[in-house]
Amino acid sequence: MKKTILALVVISALVALVGCDPFGSSQTMSYLTGTIYTDAAMTIPAEGIAVELVASPDSATVKSQIVYTNSSGVFFLNIQFYPTVPGEESGAGYSMPSTATVGLTAYNGAATYVYKTVDDGFILSPGDTLAVWPIDLSAFGGGE
Repeated sequence: MKKTILALVVISALVALVGCDPFGSSQTMSYLTGTIYTDAAMTIPAEGIAVELVASPDSATVKSQIVYTNSSGVFFLNIQFYPTVPGEESGAGYSMPSTATVGLTAYNGAATYVYKTVDDGFILSPGDTLAVWPIDLSAFGGGE
């Protein structure tokens, strides 16, 4: 009887652990979106513009990534927050960061538009959805 109860406890614990996926949930994700247009009147969407989320090279909290605008000129970034490893002196386990500072840059060929740099970037928290201001290609500099 004791073996049966022990087996049920172990199986229950395994089922609970398998059912809990803290990564990819709303508590560990943040979202950033915006729209880019080809004209100053902001009526014609710009498709295929690269938008880069820039994380600090020293950051283990979020990773840099690139997405492209869709046919409506909209880009959408799914930003995964990763747990941090505490220092050896604390002895505690992993912890989830409460914020991350990121930069955002859009590219149209050699021309760029910097929404914000990493040094003076957007501060995101898990669960946030941030919509940045719409821009048009005339705001891009350094290229075409």
